[in-house]
Amino acid sequence: MRKLSETNFYSLKDSEETFLIHKENKYQISYKDFVIDIAKSLDYISKLDKDTITIFIDNAYYFITVMSAALLLKKKVNVLNNNSPKYVDKIVDDSMVYISDDEKSHVSLKNIFDGEYDEKWIDFLKSNKIDENLNVNFYTSGFTGFPKLIEKTLKQFEAEALKIIGEFGEGLKDSIFVYSVPHYHSYGFVFDFLVPYILELKLADNRINYLETLNNFEEYKNITFITNPAFLKRIDKSSLKIKSKWTVFSSTGALDKEVNDLCIETFNTDAIEIYGSTEGGGMAYRKRSEKDLWTRLKIVKLKVNENGSLFCSSGYTGEGFWVHVGDVVDMKNEDEFELLGREDSIVKIEGKRISVQQIDRQILEDKNFKDSYTIYCKSENREYVASFIVLSDADANEEDMKKYLKDYLKGYFEKIVIPKKIYFTDSIPRNEMGKIDRKQLDAIMEKFEVLNKSYEV
Repeated sequence: MRKLSETNFYSLKDSEETFLIHKENKYQISYKDFVIDIAKSLDYISKLDKDTITIFIDNAYYFITVMSAALLLKKKVNVLNNNSPKYVDKIVDDSMVYISDDEKSHVSLKNIFDGEYDEKWIDFLKSNKIDENLNVNFYTSGFTGFPKLIEKTLKQFEAEALKIIGEFGEGLKDSIFVYSVPHYHSYGFVFDFLVPYILELKLADNRINYLETLNNFEEYKNITFITNPAFLKRIDKSSLKIKSKWTVFSSTGALDKEVNDLCIETFNTDAIEIYGSTEGGGMAYRKRSEKDLWTRLKIVKLKVNENGSLFCSSGYTGEGFWVHVGDVVDMKNEDEFELLGREDSIVKIEGKRISVQQIDRQILEDKNFKDSYTIYCKSENREYVASFIVLSDADANEEDMKKYLKDYLKGYFEKIVIPKKIYFTDSIPRNEMGKIDRKQLDAIMEKFEVLNKSYEV
C-alpha cells in the first residue's frame, strides 16, 4: 500500500505501469505520464504568488494532477463543488488563485497539459513529497445552497481511506475502480481516488454518466463501482451486458429498498451503503438485504444527546473532537442505529412530533408515486407540512390522486400530520449528488401558488 503523502514520485518517473484507464477503455495513462504532467503543473503553479489554490476541475485526471502539484508546493487547496458563475464569484477573491476548466480560470489547463516539461521539476521530485498535514478543504452547500468551507487535512482523508480499506479491502483485491460520483465531493475524493490509489489499483480517468459505459470494461473480472442513490435509481438493468464480479458502494443518501433490489438484480450484489458527511467522513455502513440498521465503522465513536441527535468522533475527525452530524437516530446498541432523519426534518405539528422523511418513505411505498419530498411550513395561522410529489402515471387525474393520497396516509399517520398541501410536479430538483436544491424547490412552490395549482388536503 502507498499513501499519496508517502509517494516518491521520482521513483515512478519511468514506470509504464497503468495508473488510470479511460472511462470508455480507449487508452491508458501510465505513472510515467502522471509524473510528467505533475512536472508541467509544478512549473505553472510555482509562478503563482498566492498560498491558496481554489480548484474546480471536471476532468478527474487533471484534478488529481493539479492538486498533487499544488500540495507538493505546499499550497493550501480548496475544492469547489460546482462552477456556476455566481457561485464562483461568491467564493473566489484576491487571496487565492482559481484553477478550473472554465473561462474564469486564472490558469489555462490547456497550456499546462499541452506544453513541455522542465527536467528541473523531475529533479525537484527527488527530495520532495506531499506533506500529509497540508489542507485539502471541500466546499459543501448541502440543503441550504450556501457554500460552506469544511477545513480538513490530507492526513484526515487518508486515515478515512485506510479505514475503508480495513473494513472492505479484502473484497477489493485485483479490482478496477469505476465511478459515477464526482471527485470534487469528499465522498468521491476518498472512494474514487484515495482508496484505489493507496491499494495501487487501476481507476477510471473520469466519472461515467450512463450504466452502459461499464460494458467497456468487459475484460476485467472484478470491478468496484462508486455511485449514489440518484444514479442507481435511474438505471436500466438491461443496459449492463458484462458478467463481472461487482462491489458497489453508495453514499450521499439512504437507498430505498426497491432501489437496492434493483442494484441486486443488476450487479448481483447489494450496494454497501456508506453513512457519512464531509465534516465527519465515513461513519457507518449497511447492506439492506442483511439488515436495515446501520453499523458503525470500527474506528468511529458515536453518541447522541437527549434529543437523539448524533455526534461522531474518529481518527479522521481529530483526536477527541466530536462532530455534530445533524441527524436524529435511535441507537439500538453501541454499534447499531436506526436513522430517523435530519434534525430539521423532525418537526412538531400542534404538539405532534413527526419526521417529514418518514412521510416521504411511506408515500414511496405506494407504486402510484415515483418521487416525494415533504417540508415543514408555517403561516400566520397554522403549522403544516406540504409534499412535492411526482406521479408514476403523468396522465393520472390529480384531483383523484389527491383524494387517494389522503386516504392512503390516514392508514399510517394522525390527521394533523398529513400533508396539508400537495404540489404535483414533473420532477423534484436535485443536484448531481441527489441532494435537494431548495432554491429551485421554493421557486416551484411560488409558481404553483401564483397559478393556484396546489392542492389543499
